[in-house]
Amino acid sequence: MDRYKISWACYLIGSLLVFGSWVSIVPTWLGWIGWLMALAGWAVGSLGSRNQCRIERPAVRPFSKAEEIAKLDLLRKEDVISEEEFQAEKRRILNER
Repeated sequence: MDRYKISWACYLIGSLLVFGSWVSIVPTWLGWIGWLMALAGWAVGSLGSRNQCRIERPAVRPFSKAEEIAKLDLLRKEDVISEEEFQAEKRRILNER
């Protein structure tokens, strides 16, 4: 029996015991045990959901040196960075990797 079937069984039986205690079919102490069973069933069922809900993100492709320099050139042409800043960053890009 897999974990999800056990989880649902505990949750269902526990919930029925709680309901039974509300309508006086079972004693109150058995209703509390049902509440704990339902809680345990929910907890066991939610353990695996963290790994299943992960969204696979595409790998981030680093920009090539030419692309980085082209972006810097656009920033320079729009007067966001100065010529000196452009040259310094260009040297840094060409010297790394």
